[in-house]
Amino acid sequence: MTIRNKFLSTAVIFSLFLNFGFAQETGLASYYGDAFHGSQTANGEIYDRTKMTAAHRTHKFGTYLKVTRKDNKKSVIVKVNDRGPHIKGRIVDVSKEAAKKLGLIRDGVAQVTVEKVSGKSDAAPAPKPAEATVIPSEATKGGGELAAKKADAERIERQIEESNRKEREAAAQRKADAKAVATAAANAAKAAEKAEKAEKKEDKPAELKEAKMVSLKNYSEYGLYKIQVMKPEKKGFGVQVASINNHENMLKQIAHFQGKHFKNVLTSIEKGATGTIYKIILGPFPDQKTAQSYKRSLKKKHKVNGFVVSLESPKK
Repeated sequence: MTIRNKFLSTAVIFSLFLNFGFAQETGLASYYGDAFHGSQTANGEIYDRTKMTAAHRTHKFGTYLKVTRKDNKKSVIVKVNDRGPHIKGRIVDVSKEAAKKLGLIRDGVAQVTVEKVSGKSDAAPAPKPAEATVIPSEATKGGGELAAKKADAERIERQIEESNRKEREAAAQRKADAKAVATAAANAAKAAEKAEKAEKKEDKPAELKEAKMVSLKNYSEYGLYKIQVMKPEKKGFGVQVASINNHENMLKQIAHFQGKHFKNVLTSIEKGATGTIYKIILGPFPDQKTAQSYKRSLKKKHKVNGFVVSLESPKK
């Protein structure tokens, strides 16, 4: 057998190996990044990320391949229009549209099986048997043109990897930013709601549980006292029991009557000829008759003299 015949036999065997040997492959699949959208592929077509295409090392252009993920069992059918991948262990690069359907965008790479789909091919002519020897013959030569092509393919592969990595990082960052914005908005809403409730809620001092009623026995000129000033309606009658022109003596009188268990002690502060007058009045009573009866009881039980006064403002 001549060298030429041996060479042709090898070419035919290798061609058959290319067409039938890879009935099913198993390995890693990756995908093209957006940076390659619009670039020219190995068969002269323009890469379109929305099409169902792929790059494969050996299948002829126009061949349809079924790519199936081994973990989630998702499958796509893609058409070969480019050469690659050029990273060890990877057997196919798919378009972004195919990657979406495989659930590959998040993961970047995944274990798949690749098999040729019978009866599906475009009009691209199949290479002649002799042409199939290009790959093994160049592989045996090494250096020069093949080395340059290999380096260029590896560079493109790295660009694809970098583009995909940046795309995944950007997507993760967008998700993190959206979550941070949502969290900040929720916290702001809670803070606003809390502030609104705080505004509506009236601040009240603690109840003075240990406070004691003041009488002359425990009254002192100096000290801490709870003063509650209320302005009752000027209506009805009362029994006036003292008239004082000194503020301190007025407090003592109130302490005195509180010590005698008089709860309703009123003070009428009026302007007198020589200064302010503080009138101590017990009441109020709904009518004059009731006030007169209380005055007599006051005299009989407590030995306190007083007289009935009207609590209404004098008519002008």
